[in-house]
Order: sequence, then C-alpha cells, then structure tokens
Amino acid sequence: MKTKVRQGLFSISILFLAAKGGWAADSISDQDFLQEFPVVLSASRLSQPLSEAPNAMTVIDRKMIAASGFRSLPDVFKLVPGMYVSYYAGSQAVVSYHGALSQDAPGMQVLIDGRSVYLPPFNTVDWALLPITLDDIERIEVIRGPAAASYGENSVHGVINIITRDAGAVTGTSISNTRGNKGINDAAVHFGKHDENLDYRVTLAYTADNGYDNLTSPPNNITITQAQGNGLLNNTNDSNQARLMNYRATYHPNAVDDVDVQFGFSHDVMGVGFWDSTLDKPHDMSGYSNTEQIEWLHRNDDTSEMSLRFYHIQHSTNESYQLGIPAYMVATSMNTGRNEIEFQHTLRTSEMNRLVYGAGYRQDKVDGYSYYPLVAPSVFPASFTLHESRVFASDEWRYTEKLIFNTGGMLENDAMGNREFSPRVSLNYHVLPQQTVRIGASVAHRTPSLGEQYASQANQYQLGYKYEPSPYITSAGLTPEKILSREIGYLAELRDMNTSVDLRLFSDQMSNMIYPLPNSAQWGNGMTANYRGVETTIKYSFGDISDLTFNYTSENVDSNSSSLSMGQLTPLATSLPRNIVSMLYSQRLPNDASFSAAYYFQTSMQGFDRGPIDFQPQHRRVDMRLAQPFRGIGGMNGEMALVVQNLFSNNYTEYIATALFDRRAFVTLTLHWQ
Repeated sequence: MKTKVRQGLFSISILFLAAKGGWAADSISDQDFLQEFPVVLSASRLSQPLSEAPNAMTVIDRKMIAASGFRSLPDVFKLVPGMYVSYYAGSQAVVSYHGALSQDAPGMQVLIDGRSVYLPPFNTVDWALLPITLDDIERIEVIRGPAAASYGENSVHGVINIITRDAGAVTGTSISNTRGNKGINDAAVHFGKHDENLDYRVTLAYTADNGYDNLTSPPNNITITQAQGNGLLNNTNDSNQARLMNYRATYHPNAVDDVDVQFGFSHDVMGVGFWDSTLDKPHDMSGYSNTEQIEWLHRNDDTSEMSLRFYHIQHSTNESYQLGIPAYMVATSMNTGRNEIEFQHTLRTSEMNRLVYGAGYRQDKVDGYSYYPLVAPSVFPASFTLHESRVFASDEWRYTEKLIFNTGGMLENDAMGNREFSPRVSLNYHVLPQQTVRIGASVAHRTPSLGEQYASQANQYQLGYKYEPSPYITSAGLTPEKILSREIGYLAELRDMNTSVDLRLFSDQMSNMIYPLPNSAQWGNGMTANYRGVETTIKYSFGDISDLTFNYTSENVDSNSSSLSMGQLTPLATSLPRNIVSMLYSQRLPNDASFSAAYYFQTSMQGFDRGPIDFQPQHRRVDMRLAQPFRGIGGMNGEMALVVQNLFSNNYTEYIATALFDRRAFVTLTLHWQ
C-alpha cells in the first residue's frame, strides 16, 4: 500500500509540475502538437504525411529516445503500442508484436537504412550485434501490422525501420561515458565533417554490463548457492561486452546525384548458460558482424527519383564448453552471409497520382555446425545458399483532396521454392483537414526458417544462445504461414486541445502457422489464430514546457492451439499480454535542464515456447531521467544525465524467470566540441 501511495504522489507531482507555466525552454520554439502530421517514408515507400499512409505507424525521434533514458535499442520499442519487449538473458532481446511466439520473434522485419538485418537460419535479429548506437539514430518508423506489400516475406507482424543520421548531420567531436551499477560501463566517440561535396561521420563505441546482477561469477569465498541466496548472483550467466564501429559518407558529385557509403563492424562477447546446469554450463558466446552498403540516388527532376542499393552482411557466432569430462566438448558455430541488390523508381505520373516500383535479388549463405560427441555432427546437413527475388509496386491515387487510395503488392520467389503474392489496399478519408479515417486490408506470408525446414540436429542439449540447435527434425515439407489483416484507423491533430490522437482497431487472421508436432520431433503447419484488439496513442502538450505521450493496447487471440495436444507448450492465448501501457512525460526546467519520467505496465503472460516456470506476472515500472547541459571552455559544451530505471523497485521477471529486473541507475557525461 505504501508503495502505491508513493507512486501516486510521484505521478501527482509530475502533473503539478506540468501545470506550472513559469518554466519555458529557450531552445524550444515550436510545439510539436502544432506541426502537421509527420512525414513518413516506410509504409508504401512513398514520402507521405502520416495521415495518408496506408498502415498504422509510430514514429520515435531522437528527442523521445533521449527522454526515455534507455541505453539499449530494443527497450525503445516499449514506446510502441502493441510491442512486447523482454530479454531471454542479458542482451538477448525479444522484440515482437502479438505477444511472444518464441524468443526468435519471427515475423517482425527489421531494417537499418533500408537493409534487412532479419537473418537466417532462424529468422531473427541479433540485437546485440547491430553496429549502431542510440545516438546514431535520427528516427525510427514502426509499421504496426503486415507490410509484405512493401517489404516482402517475414513482414507479417510489422516492420521496424531504423533511419540513422545523415553523414552531414554530425560535425565536430563528441565523447560520452556511462557508469552505473550492474557493471554498466559504456563509452562512445562520434565525429564528423560537413563539406561541399563530401560529408562523413564515424562512431566508435564500447558497452558492457553484468546483466541482471552485480557479478559475472561467484566470489571466491562463497558457493554459487550462497551467492544466489544472498541476492548477489542470479542463475543466468548474462554478462555482455560489445565493441562496434560504423562509418557513413555521402558524396555529392552534382546537383542530381548522391552516393551514400556505409561500413559497420561489431564484436560481442556474451555470457550464456546457467550456473546450476550440468548440460548448459556458464560459458562465453562470441559474435562478429560486418556490414558494407553503397547506394546511388538520382533525381531526374521534381517528379522522378531512382535509387540502386547493394549491401553485404557477414555474421558469425561461436561457442564451446566442457560437460565435465575433459574430452567431452560441446561446440557450435554459425556463419551467415548475405548479398542483396535492389532498384527502385519513384515518379509522379500526374497531379493526382504517384507510383513507386522496383525489383530486388538476395543471396543468403548459411553454414552451421555443432559438435556433440556420440550425438550428431552438425546443425544443418550441408551448407545452404538461398536465392530470393521480388518485384513490387505501390500507387497513391488522390481521387479528391479528401479521398486517397493506396494500393500495393509484392510478388516474390522465396528461398524455399514458393511463389507468393502479397497485396495491400487502403482508403484514407480526411473528414476534416486535421482528422482522418483509414480503412485497410492486406495479406502477408512468413516463409519457414532454415531451422524449421532443414535443421538436422536432434539432441537433449540446448545451448544458452538463441542460435541453439533445434530439438526438432523436419521433413522439409513446411509451407509459408499466411495472415489476412483488416483495420480501421483514426488520426487527429486537435490543435485547440493541444492533443493528437492515433487510434487503430484491427483483426489479424493467421493460418497455416508453424508449430512443433505433438509427441514427435518434427515441425508442422496447421495452427490458426485470430488476433483482435485496439491500439491508441495520445499526445498532449502543456505548452512550451512539457509533453506527454500515452500508449495503450488491449488485445486478445482465439486459436486452435488448445486442440492440437501441444504437450508442454503454452496455449497461444497465454503468450499474449491482454493489456500494455506506456507513458512518457518530458519537462523543460530552468537553465536548460530537463526532466522526464516513464511508466510501463503489462499484464501477465508466458512465452509460447516457455514452460510454467517462466510465467511472467503482471508488472509495472517507473523510470526517470534528469539532465543538465553546461558550457565549458574553448567552445566545448556538454551534458550530465542521471537515469534511474525501476525507480520504485517493482521487481519483475523477464522472458525467463531467472532474469529479474530490479532497480538500476547510471550517469552519463557527454562532451562536444567543434
């Protein structure tokens, strides 16, 4: 009771500060709520106001990222309605839509500047190895719902499009260092230069923490059991150390051409395994990733634009440890390489019509092995080279000033020999200049992952990392999952009320879903689900001094999973939090200081692939951030920021029960000079 009263007083104090009008920020000249609907690029591949996009979308900008106080990218998606964000252990994030079907979160496409980082063999994103920092990000556009008409297979639940800062957006040098409990120790250097024909920026960064406890191993003078009993150590080996570098340069040879070049490298050493396990002992998992991308952009005139993009990704992970017998070693290695090229042409065919079309080709190569003596030699029976091709088009027809039709589709030949067509249609009607109703429908498909289709390893051992060998043998006969999505949306910029509203009602019918067959070591098709719910985002401005963003999701699912005799797997309805809430409040204080607070709430759930021991109870959490900028000597300026997460110690478990999130705090010092 005292805790609830304390939290209530804290919330009231925030609102009291918000109501006071005496603190105005000199650096804020325009109120966000007075601006037009933000322009988005992701939904149809056309630049459109949010009110004319064919999908429901959430835009997260740099200001929101800073106010949240987060230090890891996956956490940022807690600010998106309908998104489930949790951690398997340490930095192994689970970012999904429609609850948690598995720790791999298949079906959520993730892009960084147009390149997909959603990789085989298990159709997932290795968040710990992405070669970017939060400060590299300009904004994030999240499509809430299927987007296969624009981005193809495996976009059945939505798309996260991370747009990094332009090469010319960073000038001078900045350094930052973050220190806190849980072993938090981050450092970064950013520098860049803007010139007439060439812009570039560079980032070097290091991040480290001990995961969900304050130690990386038991102290020498006590046992593991004693360390866990004293609260010094949880059961999961979840420490993490990562290093990364990225480079972006843009060359402007003339007024109509741009050439953009990007390089990125990351190396991660992740603690995995469990302290009390005899089969999955604590050990390190090493990961490497490098990325090269080049894109040519040509503007013919104000009505036509062409682009050609090529990128390469190389991703590898390795781990090994002993099972107690000196000669009995367990080892796995997974190597993935990708080459992709895509052409796109955007043009205005008339005053009332715009069109974008293009084609792409992708080659993925996967080679994985594991060594389990007397069990099996490899994860996959052979190296795989996968070839995928696609053509796509989207059209925007402005029938009247109030009525806009968006149509689109993609035809693709996937790597499993399937040919799928994914269409989309939507109608946007401007009831008033600042109020819009959207009605839309789309079809999307998810191709089986290599792990589901071809993995040959069947054994009793499961390593701690997410690229573990599958405990299932397949008959290589799986077919793509399918989703039919229908939605009604309402968007409003209510200037007289200082408020913006985004409301979405949806029904997503999934069929042919892939699931483990009962009493068997095989995967199969046959599960169905119908997700229905409502999502809303309400933004309110208290004038020049503060802003409030409120997100709410209520969702339920009907499924035949209970009738499929799925053994120990959770019924699908249990894997979905019925209600999710997030709130972010930002306040400008005197002397350019700033304060922000965030509230997160989620009802109970249990991952579809987890047992009852990993049941995640209902929980809530409050974070806060206080920052003070300052000016130094010689043109240098900086900022000192304090962040406290889980301020009221409402401790809760993550995707697995051994990951307990308790209070943590850290301080960041940033210096910048030209």
